[in-house]
Amino acid sequence: MNPSMRSALRRLGWGLVFPLVDLHLGSFDVLPDIIGYIMILIALGQLGAGDGGFKQARWLAAVLIFLSLPQLMVKTSIDINQLTAAPLGMHIYVQGTAILHALLAYLIFQGLYTVARPIAPPELLDAIVNRQKLYMAVFASQLIFYPFLLNLDESWANMLLLIGIFIFVAELLLIRLPFRLSQIRNTPIDYGDNPGTSPL
Repeated sequence: MNPSMRSALRRLGWGLVFPLVDLHLGSFDVLPDIIGYIMILIALGQLGAGDGGFKQARWLAAVLIFLSLPQLMVKTSIDINQLTAAPLGMHIYVQGTAILHALLAYLIFQGLYTVARPIAPPELLDAIVNRQKLYMAVFASQLIFYPFLLNLDESWANMLLLIGIFIFVAELLLIRLPFRLSQIRNTPIDYGDNPGTSPL
């Protein structure tokens, strides 16, 4: 793996940190999502130059840059105790951007597997596959439960909080992967007739 690709993988990892951390001082976002998505877009462009696995993800990153613009001016996240009070438009925006981010994550997982396949040991390939499955399962749970929480007693919001914690962990596991890949400096691995985990 050349230095340029290692740098792009680290940039991708740091870019994923920005949408994960929602830290506000009043209405000011300390780590704006738009900066993270710009970093992701640049990193995917560099990685996609040598491999086609990230090309679709680049389009999603560009869309999310545009959708994250309102976050520079107003707080667009919904606190758990404000679920029922938040306007419908806010719910649509929050869930819409979350769906696009999850799809971006799915494509990044696939791209990382494509990059890792010739050079990474089977354990790392297994980690990519298993973390993708965990990520998508947790996000699907949130997507299923969210509409029901809007019509249930506020005490049920704890369920969304629990799912949110799992999503946070799944995001951290994704963020770790580009950094692990960037540390690989060995020559391509010949799997022969035992390729380990099948490609995504």
